[in-house]
Amino acid sequence: MSYEKIKEEFIKSAEAYINAKRQPFEKLSGMELVDAKSHYLDDFQGYIMHLNFTLNALIEEHSVSFQTPEEATAFQDFMKPTFGSVALKFTEGLVE
Repeated sequence: MSYEKIKEEFIKSAEAYINAKRQPFEKLSGMELVDAKSHYLDDFQGYIMHLNFTLNALIEEHSVSFQTPEEATAFQDFMKPTFGSVALKFTEGLVE
């Protein structure tokens, strides 16, 4: 499996997580909405754990094996910008 395909699946999983967690916002207003957003933002560490789990699962699922430390580093370097951008998406529109 190509690194690009793993990246695509990783992004889809991150977006699905965010969408699922934000879905209740649509039904709330006032202080209930503020509280829901606060609890959502408090779960940032859970989101990061989800991202790590997802990436590791995709690597295993698609039998990606790194033959050298350089290959593993190249993959990390490839994924680092994507990991950063999906991490920021978690707070997008909620934090200024």
